[in-house]
Amino acid sequence: MRFTREALGLAVLLVAGAAGAEERPQATFAFIVGVNRSVDADELPLRYADDDAARYQDLFRLLGARTYLLARMDQNTERLHPQAAAEASVPNWGEWQRLVEQLTRDVAQARARNLGTVVYFIYAGHGSVHNGQGYVTLEDRRLTGEDLAKGLIQRVESDQVHLIVDACSSYFLAYGRGPGGQRRPLKGFSEVAQLSEDGRVGLLLSTSSARASHEWEAFQSGVFSHEVRSGLYGAADVDGDGRVSYREIAAFVERANAAIPNERFRPQVHARPPKDGTWLVVLGKAMEHRIEVDGQEAQHLRLEDSRGVRLADFHNASGQRTWLARPIGTGPLYLRRMGDGREYRIDSMPEVVQLAALTPQQARTADRGAEHEAFSLIFSLPYDRQAVDAYDFQAPVLLEAEPSRRRPTWRRVAGWSALGLAGASLGGGLWTTLSAREARSGNRATLPHAEAMGQNQRIRTLNHRSTTLYVAGALAAGAGLGMLLWPGAPAEALPVAGPDLAGVQLGGRF
Repeated sequence: MRFTREALGLAVLLVAGAAGAEERPQATFAFIVGVNRSVDADELPLRYADDDAARYQDLFRLLGARTYLLARMDQNTERLHPQAAAEASVPNWGEWQRLVEQLTRDVAQARARNLGTVVYFIYAGHGSVHNGQGYVTLEDRRLTGEDLAKGLIQRVESDQVHLIVDACSSYFLAYGRGPGGQRRPLKGFSEVAQLSEDGRVGLLLSTSSARASHEWEAFQSGVFSHEVRSGLYGAADVDGDGRVSYREIAAFVERANAAIPNERFRPQVHARPPKDGTWLVVLGKAMEHRIEVDGQEAQHLRLEDSRGVRLADFHNASGQRTWLARPIGTGPLYLRRMGDGREYRIDSMPEVVQLAALTPQQARTADRGAEHEAFSLIFSLPYDRQAVDAYDFQAPVLLEAEPSRRRPTWRRVAGWSALGLAGASLGGGLWTTLSAREARSGNRATLPHAEAMGQNQRIRTLNHRSTTLYVAGALAAGAGLGMLLWPGAPAEALPVAGPDLAGVQLGGRF
């Protein structure tokens, strides 16, 4: 039986409304952190963690959440997201504590009003490992898994807590990011018992079998973060019930990257729902303003706003209808067909836009020519119910993390000090050599015998001294280069996905 577009669109809202009526009214909170510059001085800065934070705020505001934002916006991000820039606090320890306290009070007030409470913790930034303990970073402090569990999740007494972490907390917990910066492999964070044993906690974490993933200039975002947001705008809601489940978002991200042949460039996802729930987000009233794609043909579509901010990508399969919540108040939106480059202009009215009723126009701008070939394959495969049905949460698996060969800080300091000593020694040797030559070139034939003997002794002393300095300089240079260039001892980790679907554990040798 064939339903009309209007009937199907109405069904989406009715199902979502019925689900909401059956459940306790909820208050939703989103604690969002984006850190471009780590407290670790040797960590290369990222380019787009602040953009990710601002876009997550836009998304969760659209979904009805109260947001708390820690991010230092660069000038470009401030221009693109002036509201987020005005509200953001500096991502340091003092502001972290202040916002956690504010979040705790707000959740307590909601519970006092007999509201259900859902908290999202979203992080984009840096992570690493020290003495076998994983951490993510603010600008002035490291936050271990225990800090996060005790200082945020357990302190905020919410009915559910969902962790969405881009490249900094999974069972590998981080990978390199280029071209703007690299996130090194991190182990030893998600094994914290408070996270794995807390039935309220759901995890959506980026993970990879390879060492590196990337920020992509075409997205101006972390690849994983862009894919997650695309799905949470509604593109992952394969059954049109107005909710996105953990299974749906995990299948959506996995399908988006399935065409990338090199696993080094293929973002992967680790998803574990809370013990008492399957839903990551309820779209609710956000779907009152939406775009409907009827699914008559399979196509990769890209949604941008008038500022050129890339909001979402998706690729519906033939016969697969897609509903996408759309922001309001940002001017016209543009939905581009990636197959032929033509795009649809979507104005603020009507509230429900049916793509089949619009006429595509020539695109306003051409794609950048520097896009990486691997990432150009993202969303090249269509997403449908079959992809969701085929996805299964992974049974406990044993994965070996790629060895990390990071050189200790003391070796870098000692190495550069040795090179400095080498330079001074070689410079001193050169000076004494020149002094000896100058003394040798003097007219010693006219000198008295005693003075000539003294001059010869001075020349021999300078020669011995220069030889000693050259040898010392060479040894210091060799030692310095060895400390700087010789790889560090590998850190091995064996991440295991927990069977309780609430966390992951790590074991291994650090």
